[in-house]
Amino acid sequence: MVRLAVRPSVLGVGEPFRVVDLADWTRGESEPGGAEEKRWFTAPEASPHAGHWLFKPRRIKELTLSRERRARGDAPDLLVRGEDWAEKISYELARLINVPAAETELATVVRRFTGESVLGSISRDMRPARWAWTPGAALLAERDDEFDSESCVGHTLTAVVAVLARLKGPVGTEFADQPAFDVFAGYLVLDALIANTDRHAHNWGVLQNPSTGALCLSPSFDHGSALSSGNGDSYRAERVKTAAVERWCSKGATKRFDGQEAVGLIDLAVRALSLATQDAQRYWRQQIVGLDLHLCNDVINAAPNLSDHTRTFVQIAVATNRKRLLDDLH
Repeated sequence: MVRLAVRPSVLGVGEPFRVVDLADWTRGESEPGGAEEKRWFTAPEASPHAGHWLFKPRRIKELTLSRERRARGDAPDLLVRGEDWAEKISYELARLINVPAAETELATVVRRFTGESVLGSISRDMRPARWAWTPGAALLAERDDEFDSESCVGHTLTAVVAVLARLKGPVGTEFADQPAFDVFAGYLVLDALIANTDRHAHNWGVLQNPSTGALCLSPSFDHGSALSSGNGDSYRAERVKTAAVERWCSKGATKRFDGQEAVGLIDLAVRALSLATQDAQRYWRQQIVGLDLHLCNDVINAAPNLSDHTRTFVQIAVATNRKRLLDDLH
């Protein structure tokens, strides 16, 4: 594994993340798959964001009212999810531990037919021009007739090791000559740090060079479910008020591997590193050892429009998960 210093934050003190307005961007096709509406946008050539980006809106869900409240004619309560800030914070934390990840910004767009202003995030297309992307699910299905992406049967670490054998890390990164699984193990370390439970077989994949046909691991992407983003502000506030954030972290588990068996995120990262090279084990542990929590807090503080309780929750969660990783990574 290449040894690199932890990257410093690109933020100035107190400088908030910009919310990119997509008003003058070219709207492209919608993206199939996933539970939320997604659409590709192309930035103007003169824009500092020139290129192709996928917009994902922050989701808002109407909650079911009690019978009494319905009878009174109360307006439904709304659960405002935080996929947008979770995507941005997770990307910046990935940078701090040097995990290759799709570049992400906060964004806003006006829906063409309703005139509604929508907040969300944009992720830069991680495919070089004319390169193809294939989800891990397709690779696993070729290897295992029993693989099923819905039930997660066949999505195991040993299977991922097998399909990534002889592949290298993401093109255009410091890991382009490193074993692909060594880098994938770093993705699971990131997941443990940010409490990302959604690393299913369509949330990682490979890129293919159109000239040579060679495959390489794609960067990490789709971290919108991290950091309790889907639970709502009141949920996070309650855990801060009752000093229960650490307990919440201890229950962090994913059902995206091993046939939907619940696996602790820390345990999964440790198991993945045990299957990687010794160089990778040392490298990813050092990235966590060297992670500066002050820089993490700078990143979290730069996310606009977070409540004080959510900001505190995220800071405690990242610090807690870092400590838990250090306790278990030998």
